[in-house]
Amino acid sequence: MDSTTTPPAGVTTPADTTAVKPGYKTTEFWLSAAATFVGLLIGSGIIPTSGTWPQIVGLVTGILGALGYTVSRGAVKAAAQAQ
Repeated sequence: MDSTTTPPAGVTTPADTTAVKPGYKTTEFWLSAAATFVGLLIGSGIIPTSGTWPQIVGLVTGILGALGYTVSRGAVKAAAQAQ
């Protein structure tokens, strides 16, 4: 089938598969949420550590995980809108 023909009804084309999934259905979301959650648990002291530096690293990890997901999700949505 060339690019000028229309596919039969019910047949999907690559252009039809560009819909953006809801964020909570992506692996990226769950991995970012887990990293953020563990980082915040360490940073808050709920998971005991042997000093202040692990807590600081935990807080920074939690913040960067959340920011990284937000930026990545924004890029995916912007790319979807551009098509």
